[in-house]
Amino acid sequence: MQTPPPEAARPWYVCQTKPRLEIKAVTKLQEQGYEVYLPMLTHWERKKGAWRKTEQVMFPRYGFVRCGQRDQSLAPIRSTPGVTGLVRFGGDPATLNDETLATIRALAEQSEREQGVEAGPFAAGMPVAVAYGPLKGLTGMVSDVADERVAVLLTLLGREKRIVMPVNQLSTV
Repeated sequence: MQTPPPEAARPWYVCQTKPRLEIKAVTKLQEQGYEVYLPMLTHWERKKGAWRKTEQVMFPRYGFVRCGQRDQSLAPIRSTPGVTGLVRFGGDPATLNDETLATIRALAEQSEREQGVEAGPFAAGMPVAVAYGPLKGLTGMVSDVADERVAVLLTLLGREKRIVMPVNQLSTV
């Protein structure tokens, strides 16, 4: 009698999705019993004058899938809503080993940690530019970050001056 393959023996396949339907495709694959992973990147985005933390897909139009059970077929994947099919090299589906996927997971987690929970994308020691207001065009260094305001060291008239300004007046350099 043959024993089932260990967890590591089940490969991860690269799944191509339709444009901007990655989340729908992953959800539908999960509903069918597949194990899926859609790596996301966290970043700060400026919309309507305010900074917002958003997530975007690390690899647009691609996700990773593997069979949830040892005897599960790959055939239903291509007819799943939001899915174009599996990426193939010749006739063989592209696969990833667990180590490669672990590296991708670590990069996604690092991106989330680096963005922090501050009111914006600024941290002490970071170079910034004044994007709006009377000091527009000047560059400086962030010295302190609060909820809605950032203290910036600017050089004015040959002297370094600490100016506290709203987050929405600054941009990253």
